[in-house]
Amino acid sequence: MTDQENIIKNFSQTWPMPSKLSPIVIIGTGGIVRDAHLPAYKKAGFQVDGLYDVDKDKAKTLANEFGVNKIFQTIDEAFQNKNCIFDLALPPANLLEVVKKLPENIYAIFQKPLGRSLEEGVEIRKICHQKNIKACMNFQLRFSPISLPVYEAIKHNLLGELVELEVFVNVHTPWELWPFLKTLDRVEVPLHSIHYIDWIRSVLGNPKGLYCQSVKHPKVNELADCRTSAIFNYGDQIRCCMTINHTHSFGRKNQDAYIRLEGTKGAVKMKLGLLLDYPNGEPEELEIITEGTDWIQLDIKGKWFPDAFIGVMANMQRYKNGEDDKLITSIDDSIHTMAVVDTCGTSSQSGGLKIDYAK
Repeated sequence: MTDQENIIKNFSQTWPMPSKLSPIVIIGTGGIVRDAHLPAYKKAGFQVDGLYDVDKDKAKTLANEFGVNKIFQTIDEAFQNKNCIFDLALPPANLLEVVKKLPENIYAIFQKPLGRSLEEGVEIRKICHQKNIKACMNFQLRFSPISLPVYEAIKHNLLGELVELEVFVNVHTPWELWPFLKTLDRVEVPLHSIHYIDWIRSVLGNPKGLYCQSVKHPKVNELADCRTSAIFNYGDQIRCCMTINHTHSFGRKNQDAYIRLEGTKGAVKMKLGLLLDYPNGEPEELEIITEGTDWIQLDIKGKWFPDAFIGVMANMQRYKNGEDDKLITSIDDSIHTMAVVDTCGTSSQSGGLKIDYAK
């Protein structure tokens, strides 16, 4: 094995853990808390002090399953805990009203998206600044075991000048797991592809513009949309696009889910195993190639769910301790992701440039 290969194979796949732990209070006990938040915190050894949900039976069931001792009877009771980290796993329609009730001078993680619109996101950010709430978004893809080595590869200039970024998803997603989606006027980008948009921003920065179209599917008529095509403008040297289809119901054979990033010196391909047979998922894979090597497959130890959720919370805990100098997905950074998401909706509604067939 060459020195270069050895360096790549040993890139870290996990965020450093905090030296001191703060307890966690979770607001909301939906599917994402059951499938990711609580399994992640249990795996990492984080302490969950209590749960709150308007559905007390659901909260009690999860508390029993994961050994959480406290079920808060009211949200005000939950917010009496000041020396903790609040984990708000709420539908976008409820986030703003709950943020208005948050105490001052606290630490909080918000589930994406940041409200139902960019306007609500801006209002949430304003409230956090006014109340001195140190907040970040749960954009876990940045912390996944297949993402962290990619940032290392970029940092070590193994890819050179970045010129290609493609997100390709062709899977069957069980939308019935999230009944609240039926109430939304936009679904796919704000609730799913927002992760890719945030990841794209973390690698390429903010796009200059975009074209996007999200559409329905006859078999999932109760949802506003479930498929997306998007092209992002990063100038005349970078091609960046997303092709997302959640309705490929013809078996596993031709399903696929990956992110491909290429530069002038190397490339990476990330298999998003979680999306294949969701929520069980398949193993995640990462391959990296650079000058002087063949494709190198890393031995990936974890998954997007639940391991990436450990990273978000570890960053918040370390930031609270003064061990990390910034929140990687801070609310001030995340508002730019919301701006891109909002523009995707505007672009989709506009229908693009009209073609004059009369000439």
